[in-house]
Parts: sequence; structure tokens; C-alpha cells
Amino acid sequence: MATVKDERLQIRVDPQRKQLLERAADATHQNLSAFVLQAAAQHAEEVLAERTVIQLSPQAARAFTDALAQPAMVNERLAAALDRPRGFRWVD
Repeated sequence: MATVKDERLQIRVDPQRKQLLERAADATHQNLSAFVLQAAAQHAEEVLAERTVIQLSPQAARAFTDALAQPAMVNERLAAALDRPRGFRWVD
């Protein structure tokens, strides 16, 4: 069963970048729209995966689990750091 495509996405691009995308699309035997959509979707999945998945080695996973099992201890340096204004903000 074919996927129904009801949504449009329009972008403006400089001639050099369009030529680059067209060459890459030709190299992969895709039309320009299919190439751009595939590349954008793949990059979007990678970006979102970086925000949701953390890969740890077995040793790091054990250290993480052990650290979670320990009661929290706040020392003076940590307390001071928590009281300082943050230089960033979450975008999500």
C-alpha cells in the first residue's frame, strides 16, 4: 500500500548548494526530492536519538548503576554550584 503524501515542504537554496544536492541525488539514483527527504529524515532521527539514548560500556553501566544505588551527598562545592545562575537553558 502506498503512503499518501499530503504535506508540502518548500525550501530556498543557493545555486551551489542545489547543484551539490543534485549531484548527490544523481549519484544515489534518486530524484532531488527523494534524496533531500531521505537525508533530512535520517539526520532528524540521529539528532533525536542523541537526545534520548545514552550508550555505555558494560563497565560504565555498572559504575552508573552503582552511583544511583548510593545515597546522594551534597558537599559545599556542589551546593555552591547549584546556587550559581546557569549559563544555558534547555530548548526542548
